[in-house]
Amino acid sequence: MMETKLKTHPKFVEAMQKLSVMTEEERLSEENKALFDQAIRYAPLDIQPKLAAIQRKYEALH
Repeated sequence: MMETKLKTHPKFVEAMQKLSVMTEEERLSEENKALFDQAIRYAPLDIQPKLAAIQRKYEALH
């Protein structure tokens, strides 16, 4: 079914809800790397580039 691919994945929604209440510093912390990876893994294609940019920022910090 094609329509299910267009819906936002629940794992993405869950990760983004958790990340959205954090400060940028918390988001970029080591403890939240798995959560961030989860968000990227399940992100809609149009959002992936934005998340990838944040991930590069994270990698530059660590």
